[in-house]
Amino acid sequence: MSFPKLTFPLTVAFASAGYWIGDQGPFKYGAGVTAFFIGEDIGEVADDGIPLMRELEQQLRTFGGHLQPYVREEPVDADLFLQPERTAADCDLCFAFHPVEGDAGDMVERYVFSSLRDFLYVELGKAILRGNAPRQCRLCGRWFLHEQGDRAMYCERLAPGEEHRTCREAGARAVFEKKLQEDDAWKLYKRAYKKYYARVMKGNMSREEFNAWVEVAAARRDTTLLLLEGTKSAEEKAELIERLREELNKA
Repeated sequence: MSFPKLTFPLTVAFASAGYWIGDQGPFKYGAGVTAFFIGEDIGEVADDGIPLMRELEQQLRTFGGHLQPYVREEPVDADLFLQPERTAADCDLCFAFHPVEGDAGDMVERYVFSSLRDFLYVELGKAILRGNAPRQCRLCGRWFLHEQGDRAMYCERLAPGEEHRTCREAGARAVFEKKLQEDDAWKLYKRAYKKYYARVMKGNMSREEFNAWVEVAAARRDTTLLLLEGTKSAEEKAELIERLREELNKA
């Protein structure tokens, strides 16, 4: 669902899982400010919108620090935590029931905003409370909406220089290839994976047996990676790698 062009005064019904703008919605928390960061024309804004974007980024850094990394890492003025009323939004609020098809309706917080800035300030704050926030794609640099529980660092737009792969696909592949190149544990796992998969192709191993092996092998690989992170001795690292080699090739 594309984000609409807003007119003010604006009435917004905020519910637990999303919000409505008039009859349109529900929208995900953070969708509005993400659309603004992307550069979509969602409402009138003073100047070129840069000062408002900087203010919202500051709000994200200050109150969404636990959700990092999202915005450029810059020092945060500790005073901002103590006096948030300096940037308070001007709006009216009441409680109401929003009609839902086939239901009596959901109880909502119904706000009336007089400006785009006030709406985005409140929408971003509510998004942060739910673990949602705009994030900059590590591949193309454009903003996308990160939702609570999603660990993706890349957006789902077409990746730069690609005809078919998205940033998420290209980025994940690049990370995977880097792991293969840098981590001996990943190299061992990939070699063993190819060996056992070849057995499946030749009919010497069933698909069920292969899937069971993959589950165990991946767990051993991840355990080894954790142990390697806490090991400084080159000798101990070599022992861990050799042990993994033996475990992956037992069968």
